[in-house]
Amino acid sequence: MDISRRGVLGGLGAVCAVGAVGFAGATRVTDGDAIAGVGGDGPGPAGGGTAAPGDGAAGASGSGPSAAAVDPDAPFVARITGDDGTDTRLFDASDLGRVKGVFVEGDEYLVQVALSDAGVESFRSRLEAAGATDDPAAFVVSMTLDGTEVRRVELDRETVDGLTSSEWGGVLTLPFGEESVARSVFDRLASDD
Repeated sequence: MDISRRGVLGGLGAVCAVGAVGFAGATRVTDGDAIAGVGGDGPGPAGGGTAAPGDGAAGASGSGPSAAAVDPDAPFVARITGDDGTDTRLFDASDLGRVKGVFVEGDEYLVQVALSDAGVESFRSRLEAAGATDDPAAFVVSMTLDGTEVRRVELDRETVDGLTSSEWGGVLTLPFGEESVARSVFDRLASDD
């Protein structure tokens, strides 16, 4: 599976793209083909981004961010919570197929994760079951690593519409303000196999 060919949930600091959908000032949904160079097996993001120093074997040689299969037992969980008391799993490492990182874009460090086909279906079903498709602004997605929150995103109508669109293929780009956090997420998700 080529990450660059799938829909992307990307950071504002990633790459400006035509057709981007706002994600409450934190991330956006767009067509993966519009984010040239962010996915796939090439070097870091277009527009001057480079691989982070020491990014695995690939990063160390300057050839770009590393990609790996996801360890389904990694302690990474995204939960959706709502104003109505909803608190349920949206996805976890077992729903993911691939992880790629760390990308540097501006002052953000990006990690991409790609949901498996079954993961995309489960993600959409859980989003709807939580009620986020009816009232997106009432929901927040909290991502944790080893029980510690590493990313928090407020939902909005455009984002939920993008995530439930048949055009979105299941790639999420997660921006972090600190390289150490992004690297921890990548390292814990990446399978040793």
